[in-house]
Amino acid sequence: MRLLGFTCLLMSQFLTAAVSAEPARPDMVIFLSDDHTWRDSSVYGSPDIPTPNMKRLADQGMTFENAFVASPSCAPSRAALLTGLYPAHNGAEPNHSRPRAELKKLPAYLQELGYEVVSFGKVGHYKQTPEYGFDIARHFRYHEDIAIPKAIEWLKERKSDRPLCLFVGTNWPHVPWPEEIGDIDPEQLQVPPNHVDTPVTRRWRAKYMAAIKKMDSELGQVYDVARQKLGDDVFFLHTSDHGAQWPFGKWNLYDEGIRTPLIVSWPGRIKQGVRSEAMVSWIDILPTLVEVAGGATPEQIDGRSFLPVLKGNTDTHREVIFTTHSGDGDNNVYPIRAARTLDGWKYIRNLHPEFRFTSHVTNVPDKNGYWNSWVQKAISSPQARLQVRRYLERPREELYQVTRDPFEQQNLIEDPAHVERLRKLRQQVDDWLAETGDQKAVFGRPQRIASSEKPNVIMVFIDDMGWSDLSCFKGTTVKTEKIDQLASEGIRFTNFYVNSPICSPSRVALTTGQYPQRWRINSYLAQRKKNRERGLAQWLNPKAPVLARELKHAGYATGHFGKWHMGGQRDVGEAPLINRYGFDRSLTNFEGLGPRVLPLKDAYDGQPPKKHDLGSANLGHGPIYWEDRSVVTAAFVKDALTFIDQAEATGQPFYLNLWPDDVHSPFFPPEVLRNSTDGSKRALYYAVLDAMDQQLGTLFDRIRNDEKLKNNTLILIASDNGPETGAGLATPLRGAKTWLYEGGVRSPLIVWGPGLLNPQAVNTTNNTSVLSALDLNRSLYTLTGTELPQGAELDGEDLATTLLGKAKQTRQAPLFWRRPPDRPGTKEEHNPDLAVRDGKWKLYMNYDQSGVQLYDLEQDVSEQNNCAVQHPKLVARLKQAIINWNSSLPKDAGDPTWRPKKKTAKTGAKQ
Repeated sequence: MRLLGFTCLLMSQFLTAAVSAEPARPDMVIFLSDDHTWRDSSVYGSPDIPTPNMKRLADQGMTFENAFVASPSCAPSRAALLTGLYPAHNGAEPNHSRPRAELKKLPAYLQELGYEVVSFGKVGHYKQTPEYGFDIARHFRYHEDIAIPKAIEWLKERKSDRPLCLFVGTNWPHVPWPEEIGDIDPEQLQVPPNHVDTPVTRRWRAKYMAAIKKMDSELGQVYDVARQKLGDDVFFLHTSDHGAQWPFGKWNLYDEGIRTPLIVSWPGRIKQGVRSEAMVSWIDILPTLVEVAGGATPEQIDGRSFLPVLKGNTDTHREVIFTTHSGDGDNNVYPIRAARTLDGWKYIRNLHPEFRFTSHVTNVPDKNGYWNSWVQKAISSPQARLQVRRYLERPREELYQVTRDPFEQQNLIEDPAHVERLRKLRQQVDDWLAETGDQKAVFGRPQRIASSEKPNVIMVFIDDMGWSDLSCFKGTTVKTEKIDQLASEGIRFTNFYVNSPICSPSRVALTTGQYPQRWRINSYLAQRKKNRERGLAQWLNPKAPVLARELKHAGYATGHFGKWHMGGQRDVGEAPLINRYGFDRSLTNFEGLGPRVLPLKDAYDGQPPKKHDLGSANLGHGPIYWEDRSVVTAAFVKDALTFIDQAEATGQPFYLNLWPDDVHSPFFPPEVLRNSTDGSKRALYYAVLDAMDQQLGTLFDRIRNDEKLKNNTLILIASDNGPETGAGLATPLRGAKTWLYEGGVRSPLIVWGPGLLNPQAVNTTNNTSVLSALDLNRSLYTLTGTELPQGAELDGEDLATTLLGKAKQTRQAPLFWRRPPDRPGTKEEHNPDLAVRDGKWKLYMNYDQSGVQLYDLEQDVSEQNNCAVQHPKLVARLKQAIINWNSSLPKDAGDPTWRPKKKTAKTGAKQ
């Protein structure tokens, strides 16, 4: 027994000695920055962006000169890191996507080796982080910026003896960049040669530098606490998920997007102050951490451990780096694949060069303020225009010698000296795509590059102007010279209708090509409570088909300048911004959100001008500025002209809404015109009409005096409804604004386009074709060669040849109207509830089928002779048509059978 006990004691001591002889599993800390371009650091040669803590880490370890992410947007890049697989293999291809749930992730590999694996901050893509299997996964709101102090607090209080792998993810230097730049002097910063040097660029570059400073400071804090708590021999790795949100950076496979800082410190195992030229990928980090932890590289992944490089056993790793990008929602739909070789060659394959490259940089310019300054400079600077176009339009293939051309400016794809090299690179990319099972899928809806032959379109929608107010429509009170000039060079239509006698629904019909009742907008939008009481939505549902959105996807630059009134007025501050409906640029008034100009009413009576914004200034979502009411149309025109210049700079045809708030009341003409009136409502109205005509003339003259624009631009001018009673005139039509009679819904229409119209139709009047705003919408799809919106049934008909004067077709289907629920008429006269025009006949009736009126508009345009009794069969047919149409649409408070919903959602679609 003593011998046995002695033997056991010896064995126990032997085993203890054996265990203690094994190398200890090191604690590991991985610090991830967010959107940091590799060269924007003093460690990587930046002369003006000091990063002392990155430098401190580099002095203690190894700096990789050629580290690359697998994909240059957040979610797929981080998924590649945490799975060791290329995006096509792990399933996380576009931004915000997830790797397949059944895949084994990095935490599981390390947990099998006894590690506690913890993450703080942005490690996976925000809320995705817990899905990766961390023992603790603390993620925070976007740019809440508390991950680093929380991680430090947790690490200081940690008691466990288990080996630790701690991931800490900062949001810096991801946008939004800090406004406070401290002592950074924008004028002293270097602007990269592939950027456009403007004062705004320099200001934003200073903000970006301030964000890098924040990141570097947080890196230093984590590094210091890690060494204090875990010991000097902690394995510490710092890298970034991809390049910054600058053009040619994030979302791109240029080095600005895919090349990343990578610095690793491991005292006693890695030599200090070493710089490695070895090419490594983010997919290689997983197997490297597993080997550092004492495990073996998993066989089923794409990554390969670069631990031999860290230990100095080799100075090479990969000969080719493959990268991929698929997109980022509808903001960026542009699949790209690339190969980067050890000797500095880069081959890029743009899978769909017919797509326009867009991103948050171009689509959300207010949050990336420098882009507008680039486009503005591109108007006059050929070099700036070249850089802007390079970002937006790309060839099918690109080839660069990055060593000699680090900013990838000289595409060598056509150089015959590189034919064999190109053949080999193409084959390598083909083989890689096949190996990873890459389906080359398109995620999202792209914007296409439009042909230069596409016509420009300007839609002028005047507010509350009468059918006979323009002098070219027999108006006699004022001479509307500028509009008349277009009419004399174009075509006048006298049987054109809008689809509601009041602002908001009329605009919805023109915008969507559908009856506005479909979207529960049948009167002007006002305060939230008032909208509910009338059975109206709070705003136009963004899911509605919108012409501008379809044109944008077809390659058009799209702009809205003027009154909106389809959401975002009074106290409705959470309505979608105008850009949600497909507009690249906008400037509106108090009836919408986004950039806006708000009016000051000056009566020239010695009193200070009064603000007239109906609460808009309190809603935010600006920027906002104030302007005298008499020149607000001029403000819209000024921005519209800038938009046209920018569209030319970016190489796009344009669609432009110019929707002045004129000639809506209150009437505040310029002082010189006001002084010439008697101060009456009607006189002031016509003074405003005169001023509006002059202000619109600045836009018209610009188009007419530019041969290129003149020959390829279509201008359409109409009014959104009839005139306000007591202001404008619709003579000889019956009724006015809010009424279903002809004076409320018949509008002048002028179509101008010297290079597009039938020459024989110029300066003619079409008195026979019956058409509406619904038909304008539908016809513009044809005129611009744009596909109809998928899944939407438009109510308009294609009358494009009629608009161009090549035919005199008329709408075949009847036109229907429903009166606004809050406009029942007056004590003296009832406003009919419903109306239909079919051919020459127009019928009115009430919801209960009473009050039937029938007029022959060819014989009785003033609607004075009700002939319903003489045509009982026709009346019966038209009544049934109205009933069928009206019953197919949501009711509103004008219908006696309407009942308000007890509960309402917080969206315009369901309220």
